[in-house]
Amino acid sequence: MQHDMTHCRRLPFHAVLLAGLLATAAGPAAAADCLADDAGRLEMIVNGSLEARIAWSGGSLRCDGMPRPDGSGLRLMFGNEAEALLVVIGVTGAARGETAEDLPANLTLVREGEGEFYSTLGDDICQVTLTENRPEAGREAGIFRVSGTGECARPIPAVAREGEVRVRPFSFTGRVLWPAEAENVP
Repeated sequence: MQHDMTHCRRLPFHAVLLAGLLATAAGPAAAADCLADDAGRLEMIVNGSLEARIAWSGGSLRCDGMPRPDGSGLRLMFGNEAEALLVVIGVTGAARGETAEDLPANLTLVREGEGEFYSTLGDDICQVTLTENRPEAGREAGIFRVSGTGECARPIPAVAREGEVRVRPFSFTGRVLWPAEAENVP
């Protein structure tokens, strides 16, 4: 059976990489509870080609996070199966166990199953302030509770199609699996 790859050739390289990330995120880890005390949350209002009033928390929230593969920061993923929407926040310069203000961030919104992507495809549109970044009590080693706020200065364009979205200031609390490094960090 031969697959029609025509649609992949039309997508920018970043979109193909993002699709790989999303396939990884859809695995068993994405279904994990965010935090033991159900404190995981994402609050965000999106207007434009995609309209969403996100106020996710508790048992319906899927979330996970990890350091970026190149070690330049972290990546948080939030989803809600009922709304078939995935939000990925990449924070440049975030370090294990440290809070920081005004870190460059990229933001991606994906309407799952629809092939609808909106992404900054870089970290020059949004900023994030990390207000909490600490080991999660009662969880396996390396799980950190990460909270923060963010804002995007300009619209976020659609990937491989027309359209854009505006994201109002947002806030989040999620989990990051941040393995111990060679340095002595809590």
